[in-house]
Amino acid sequence: MALVRVLEPEVMDTDEDARAYDSMDHAAVNTAFCDALLSHVPDLAYALDVGTGTCLLPIELCRRVPTARIKAIDLSASMLDLGRRHVEQAGLTGAIALALEDATALPEPDATFSAVFSNSIVHHIPEPTRVMRAMLRVLRPGGVLFVRDLVRPDDEASVAALVGAYAANDTAYQRALFDASLRAALSLVEVRAILRSLGIPPACAQMTSDRHWTLAFRTAP
Repeated sequence: MALVRVLEPEVMDTDEDARAYDSMDHAAVNTAFCDALLSHVPDLAYALDVGTGTCLLPIELCRRVPTARIKAIDLSASMLDLGRRHVEQAGLTGAIALALEDATALPEPDATFSAVFSNSIVHHIPEPTRVMRAMLRVLRPGGVLFVRDLVRPDDEASVAALVGAYAANDTAYQRALFDASLRAALSLVEVRAILRSLGIPPACAQMTSDRHWTLAFRTAP
């Protein structure tokens, strides 16, 4: 029997959650994300990171592209507190602006950003369509929407296998977080149904690893 989506808390807003997330090894996943994003939008003239967590992606992107300017938002004050420290330590306060904002109610006017990207936030959202619609609204004509997230496994054995493969060296608490995230994720079929409702070709979302789907979509000029 296929796994049913089980929501996890939308906001990881305890200090324990933030520290646990920040101490996990995100290097390989973040490097792959940045490689893929920059292959679609190399300049990042003015980009929005939705669900930035502790701001690791914007820091890596700005190191690679010194002219990049990124607004990084999250609903977790604890995550943003750590993110601000990372940005300051990296000397990137002039390139990255952090803000406590709800991705479903972005304050910017339409067509503000040249790129909107998000890594592993969709599975936190009870109604992902609202977030995807909001991200599209603030994207400039010809801009790139780039979203990557976990895929919900088909069964309990697959959940256990992924946790064992990618969180074996983490703490029990971190393994539990990863397990919960897998169960809260969407299936590729569900992702493509959302895209279809927003007028995005469903094939723009593809499986890009054994546990991730990726959406890459450029709006009409």
